[in-house]
Amino acid sequence: MDERHPTGPERRNRLTEQECREALARTPAARLAVTRRGLPRIELVGLVHFDGEPVVLLPEDSPVARALSEVISPRRLVALQTDDLTDSRREVHSVTAVARPRWIAACDDVRECRRLAEARGLDVRSDTWFLALTRPTFVGHRIPLRSPLHAPQDHARM
Repeated sequence: MDERHPTGPERRNRLTEQECREALARTPAARLAVTRRGLPRIELVGLVHFDGEPVVLLPEDSPVARALSEVISPRRLVALQTDDLTDSRREVHSVTAVARPRWIAACDDVRECRRLAEARGLDVRSDTWFLALTRPTFVGHRIPLRSPLHAPQDHARM
């Protein structure tokens, strides 16, 4: 079977790119992963959206910020992963975004990211850096919280 074109239950459980974007937009925090010298650095980060891109908040002293240089290599990739409990409470939307990161450095853009983060209730310190994920590629899945086989049975019919 070709894994790039899933069929059956796997296809039904896959999220579209738009569903992945919506799940990220609802989520105020995610795990950001980067590697340095072959070792992973993973950190829980605040998340906002600016100019159509997910943007993570990183304190200057964070392990991920230290793993990235001031000028990020155009070949460098990072991964962002989050889980969103949907309104139905019957499933979780798990989303992973892989992208090339870039630091937001323009003063007006930094100010807007700070405003967006504060409006979302996130802690924005004076040393917070903002890392945009440029043109992310998304993979998302629906994970059922209840299996139909384990659903409560209707005892009235017995």
